[in-house]
Amino acid sequence: DGAVKAVAPLLPPPLDLALLSNFSSTVVSPLERASALNLLPHWADFRQEDRASWDRYDKLSAEDLFLDKAGVGKELYDELVSPLLHVLPMAPGYDISAAATLSCFHVFGLRTRGAFDVRWCRGPIAERIFDPWSEALLSRNVTIRGGAKVTSVVSSSRKDVDDSGNESPPLTVTLLDGEEMDCDAVIFAVGGPAMGRLAGAASSAVEAVAPALAKGFEKCRGVTCVAVRLFLSPSSKKTVMEDGTITSLPPVVANAMKDSPVFVCGPGVGSINELTETGFCIYDLNRLQEDVFPEEDVAVLEVDYFRADDLADLSDEEVVTLTISAVSAALGVDSSSLREDSIVDTSVVRARNAVSHFDVGSASLSPPVRLSRGIYMCGDWVDRTGHASWSTEKAVVTGKQAAVALARDFGLTDVVDKTNVLDVPETRELGVLRRLAGLLREVIPPEGGGVPLSPWAKLRDTLLMR
Repeated sequence: DGAVKAVAPLLPPPLDLALLSNFSSTVVSPLERASALNLLPHWADFRQEDRASWDRYDKLSAEDLFLDKAGVGKELYDELVSPLLHVLPMAPGYDISAAATLSCFHVFGLRTRGAFDVRWCRGPIAERIFDPWSEALLSRNVTIRGGAKVTSVVSSSRKDVDDSGNESPPLTVTLLDGEEMDCDAVIFAVGGPAMGRLAGAASSAVEAVAPALAKGFEKCRGVTCVAVRLFLSPSSKKTVMEDGTITSLPPVVANAMKDSPVFVCGPGVGSINELTETGFCIYDLNRLQEDVFPEEDVAVLEVDYFRADDLADLSDEEVVTLTISAVSAALGVDSSSLREDSIVDTSVVRARNAVSHFDVGSASLSPPVRLSRGIYMCGDWVDRTGHASWSTEKAVVTGKQAAVALARDFGLTDVVDKTNVLDVPETRELGVLRRLAGLLREVIPPEGGGVPLSPWAKLRDTLLMR
């Protein structure tokens, strides 16, 4: 262990993570941890904002990359990589693109040492973000139509000309209740599955300007998520953590989460059938949102499940019962620690196919921000080979880029000047490695120009051939 801790600071993220992580089991030996080094050639070879890199790695699953091409140890994969796959890109390794995995891991938490780029809002999102945003828009004479579901966006058949000689807007948006609105421009801020339905509608404006993309949208998949909150009577004994935060969870539960208010769990916890391919995260909201859930009033556990199709089909009562079992098994505590008579309230929210699924080949379905004058796209699945960001951040980035594109098309120069998107530079070590990897690819290109084998994987295959 001493040698591992001495070597780890010399490695660029994320390789130090594998060496320094604390695992729930003792199966991950120092040799297994060291197998993370086998990923180094691919980490350096993959470029975040390079379409050629995405084309190569998007054809490969994450499981094939880690276990076959890199030769990462199976125990390390099961204990570290698999849980992260289930809670970040939110699916098992065989069903996630290797390109998406490398990009997602890098952006979320492995870009710099000690970073985990995920933050909890310090209060209700509607109250802290969306309400002020709505008020700002309304103050600028923007009309917000809540609950107005769009069923189609088509090229307008009207060719009217007003008294000033201006032609009618080129697009017609139809709502679920049959109302039609003529528009000069539309920004599609929807997920892939929803875009597939809109683009597949008769006379779709998207199909008219990008028929190949429109056809591909029908292949976009979503991930089902279930969010559960357990509101418990506060424990009479409060637990003060090393970081100064206080929780009123049952002491045995609080102690099991002492290292972090977020506990990441891979699939198959507790041998529960509904969790066979479902990962989840446990959150102590007393510590994450102390202003909203002060420890003297209530103890709150949130459990977010990903790829939770089987779970979403259960009743609320069944989901809560399963959650008590899952949390107890994950934290290694007796289920009596979360007695049902101590639960004063519960909340279960289902989001079916609501999160983008970055499966093998999905990057080829990702559209650019601008399809044509008047038709734009934004979301975490849009321009996937562009700006290296993920999730909410990627949606915000592409939203800003869509605004800039629209503003340029329609001569709104003031908007262009005020909308900036910042890039985060890569670490010096990673920059050096990528330059070396680029040189190596030129001098000794991989077979077929594809994804290279790590030196260990080459040696393994050679020995197996013998």
